[in-house]
Order: sequence, then structure tokens, then C-alpha cells
Amino acid sequence: MGRGIMPDRNGSLQTAAFLRRVVFLSATLLLLAAGIGRGQPLPPPEAASLWTGWQIGQVVIRALAVQGDEVWIGTSNGLIRFNRKSETHQIYNTKSGLLSNVVVSIRFDSKGSAWIGTYGGGLSRFDGGAWEHFTPYGRGPKTYGPEWVLYNPKNGLGDLWVYDLLFEPNGTMWVATWKGASRFDGKGFVTYTMDDGLVDKWVYTIEREPSGVLWFGTEGGVNRFDGKTMKGWTHRDGLGAAVGNSKARPPSGDEYEEGPAHHQQDRKENQEANPNYVISSAIDGEGTKWFGTWGGGLSRFDGKRFKNYTTADGLAGNIVNAIEIDKQGVMWIGTNKGVSRFDGKSFKNFNTMSGLLGDYVYSIAIDPDGNKWFGTFGGVSRYSGR
Repeated sequence: MGRGIMPDRNGSLQTAAFLRRVVFLSATLLLLAAGIGRGQPLPPPEAASLWTGWQIGQVVIRALAVQGDEVWIGTSNGLIRFNRKSETHQIYNTKSGLLSNVVVSIRFDSKGSAWIGTYGGGLSRFDGGAWEHFTPYGRGPKTYGPEWVLYNPKNGLGDLWVYDLLFEPNGTMWVATWKGASRFDGKGFVTYTMDDGLVDKWVYTIEREPSGVLWFGTEGGVNRFDGKTMKGWTHRDGLGAAVGNSKARPPSGDEYEEGPAHHQQDRKENQEANPNYVISSAIDGEGTKWFGTWGGGLSRFDGKRFKNYTTADGLAGNIVNAIEIDKQGVMWIGTNKGVSRFDGKSFKNFNTMSGLLGDYVYSIAIDPDGNKWFGTFGGVSRYSGR
């Protein structure tokens, strides 16, 4: 059993001297892990065998990625490389290579290198031994020196805020940033913006069809890009459900304090429900596109029309932060009120009463054994059920 991962008084991650692995075996452990008050019903008996949790501290788990036996955990205060078999881990932060401690996306290239998208620190590549960083201004090691390659203004990464990454079969990488979608050919970047047809320059998600057609989820709707032309869809076309102007802020320990300030560069702020604001996406085995919105629920698009799912249809919450599809074609949806399992017909929901460490779910990953990993505020939960 591995040691727990907790923050020190200065906020940096460190290994705690006591265990923080939480297995739901008794009411006592459950009360400690899920914060359930007295008098509330306990979870069903199967929770003991299906759920395991790891408490990490006062951090948001915004990114999860699996590579073999390792689960990479992106937090709002550093990166954790966790071996799910031995339960040992390594921690990376600004002291050990990153330019920003806030990790929001993780992907692996064909060579096995980890690419880390950060909030305000650009994009970083880690090959297991050395770090290389990519910014709008250049690329190289953390400290400027002879190895640092300067970019001209048109060849740099679109922005320092990186939300998603996608690798094409030929190795081309696409990067979702707050100033457009950047394409990287191994040398420099080309960034596509609203001038090229994006419905909004704040890009959060990227998906690829087998044909090579790309889909971008933005703050103002979605785009289809065939390599030559962009086509866009918004709430006016059916994207996202109309749910009014309810507040849609995360819980205490919210995602990132500096978010609104960055938006205010263009006098934009996202504290209300917005069906145009796409923050997660997936393409299923039949080619159907799925988009998770900020308060407008889950949106299904067959290429012609949208169908939206909200809490009225059984979805756990209307803020859909993450979507993953398992090998059986079952969709797992991380929301602001727990996780939804969707088989195409009905929803089954999970929350802290079921075994989750927190109801606000930011990220999802599925390991080779079929276990589902959920990132919440304060830790990671693993579900071994189907």
C-alpha cells in the first residue's frame, strides 16, 4: 500500500507519513473519505469491493491519463506519476521541470513521451529524463540558454493556456489553447483562429474522426475542420440545452482563481450556465459526436441535428467536464454532481454516497484492465465495476 500524497503548509505536494488510500470497507473510513454526516444512509455493500480512493489534498484533479500500469494525475498544484500496481509515485512541479503547477491536459505520443498542457505555463514534453517546453515565444529547457529556439510571432504556440492535445497517426499534434487551435509539425506551430472560421478562439477540446476530420469544442460552439474549411454550430443550431442563467461555479477550492481575469482581457467571463461553452467531447464507435457543455448538459450530434440530455433525462449534472467511452461502448460522464454511466438508453449515476471522493468530477481515464479513474476536488477514485 503506497503512501498518501498531501500538500505541505506552503501548498507544494509532498509525500505524507501516513496512509491516505481509502478503501470503502467500513462506515468509519467512508465518513473520513466522503464527508458523510451522521444520520445519512451508507452506500450499498458492493461499494466495498468496487471503489477505492486516494486523497491528495486541497487540489483539483483536472487531468488523468493512463500509460500501462501508470496513472498520470494532473492537479492544480503539480503532476503525479502513480503506479497503480505498486501504488508508488513520483511528483513533478515547477521545482522539477514544469513551468506551471496547474496541469490541465496530459497525452502521450507514439514514442511514449508525456505531453503536459498547463494553465499559464504553455506545453511541456517529458521523455522520462528531460523536459522540453513550448511557448508562444520559443522552445527549449526551462532555463534560457543556447539550446532555446526562438519562434517568430507566427510560428509559436497559440497561447500559454493549453486545454487539450491530440496526435494524428502521422505524428502531427493539435493543441487547444485560449487563442485558437495550434498545429505542430515537429518544428513550429500554425494556429487557427476566428479569422480561419473558428466560432470562438477559446478552444477546449479536440476530437478526430478516422477520416481525419477534426472537431473543436470552443467557448462559443463547435467546429468541424476537414483540413481546408471550417463549419460551425452553436446553441442556435441546437447545441446544448437551454437551462436559464443559473450560477455554474465549482465548489470551494474552485478550478483556478485567475480564470476570470484571463477572460477579462476580452471582457468575457464564464460564471453562468452557457450551452455554447463546450468543455468536453468524444466520438463514439458509430461516429456520433458528443459534447459536454458548461450548464447545458450533454449534447449528441449525428451530423444533422442535436439531441440534448440534462438532469431532467437522468444525467447527474448539467456541467459536463469529462467524457470517456469504454471498450464496450458505454459512456462515462463526469459532471458537477457526480458520474453518469450511459449505455445509450439510460443513465446510472454515482456520487459520494456510491463511493466517489467528491461529487464535482473534473476528469476521467480508463486503464487497460477496464477500471475507471475519476478526478475530483481532493483526490482520485477508482471504480472496478462495469
